[in-house]
Amino acid sequence: MDQVETNARTAANKTGPRILVVDDNDDNRYTLTLYLELEGYSDVVVAHDGEQAIERLKADAFDLVLLDVMMPKVDGYQVLAWAAKQPQLSDLPIIMISALNEIDSVVRCVELGAVDYLLKPFNPVLLKARLGATLEKKRLRDEVKAHLARLRAELDAARKLQLAMVPQAFPPPSADFPVDLFAMMEPAREVGGDLYDFFPTADGRLCFLIGDVSGKGMPAALFMARTKSLIRIATELMRGPDGGPPGAADIIGRVNRELSQSNPDMMFVTMFFALLAPKTGEIEFCNAGHNAPYRLKGGEVAPIEAARGVILGVRPNAAHVAGRLTLTPDETIYLFTDGVTEAINAAAELFSEERLEAVLRAANGKTSAALVDAVASELRVFVGAAEAFDDITMLALRPTDVTAG
Repeated sequence: MDQVETNARTAANKTGPRILVVDDNDDNRYTLTLYLELEGYSDVVVAHDGEQAIERLKADAFDLVLLDVMMPKVDGYQVLAWAAKQPQLSDLPIIMISALNEIDSVVRCVELGAVDYLLKPFNPVLLKARLGATLEKKRLRDEVKAHLARLRAELDAARKLQLAMVPQAFPPPSADFPVDLFAMMEPAREVGGDLYDFFPTADGRLCFLIGDVSGKGMPAALFMARTKSLIRIATELMRGPDGGPPGAADIIGRVNRELSQSNPDMMFVTMFFALLAPKTGEIEFCNAGHNAPYRLKGGEVAPIEAARGVILGVRPNAAHVAGRLTLTPDETIYLFTDGVTEAINAAAELFSEERLEAVLRAANGKTSAALVDAVASELRVFVGAAEAFDDITMLALRPTDVTAG
């Protein structure tokens, strides 16, 4: 009998489900174990009482437990109650096999988490059916959990790749680069399509931009990568009508035409795109359906409403116009995506433009990094434990010495 009861631990090839049989009666254990072997379940482990069952469950993983109710010291009810408090056992099916046929016992076991209740002496045909159905449900749940774990791992990897695609190093202001610039992107639970970028152009200007792709998931992330690449290629390789450097409207127009091709799903991206002459503070910009950035000076916080155009990727012949402004060393331009103003707290309230403007007004005059950090900190306090559903992306820039050079 001992050899029958412990054969599963020494089986050479254990490919089936692992089953734990818990009963304080030797004959009952032997009968159940023998029956399971005859049905092809070779990986069977036994426990002589509730205490031993708990130790087995702590030490090893099982696919199913056949549990007696009436046992000395620790009975089946207590084992069920203990198992219900163990997160790692939340999906473990437990079938009760007991001589107690009172409805109160059945109800109590079900309330404590048992998936089924069979009476002794058990009916072999019924037990076979219940075992098969229960193990099949467990197998399907395990497959779903494994699939979800793979998806989570892929999403985590995609988030890291998304962050790696945007600049993470911000050069300090200098005579050659008299600009204080800082940006951040905080991906939400899902992979999204936010982007920001900045890079010098061949004529000495600084290109900076922020954008938000429609939708979520991998399609948005891939569209974001395509958009970022097109912006760089168009900025570096295009020439204006006079053969000189292209203007902001020329670059955005070309990128829009490229994004509109082979776009059957009609994905689009909103974007604020700008070219800064660092030593003069002059900015040429286009706004393709994006949130209006803010211009900060002294205690004033004003949205930049000029040069608004349509989103990119939908209308290949859409016309975009350029706007111009000049920043002085005491002025900052702040760019953001709608993940900032549309962040939601536990009370379903939006962070809103009003709250954002209040934070910007209070942080005015700080460095770009301190300004972005101030908004990010206020957002975390506002959102609290509520789940984030959209990326949060910000970029702040201010000239530090427009008279240098």
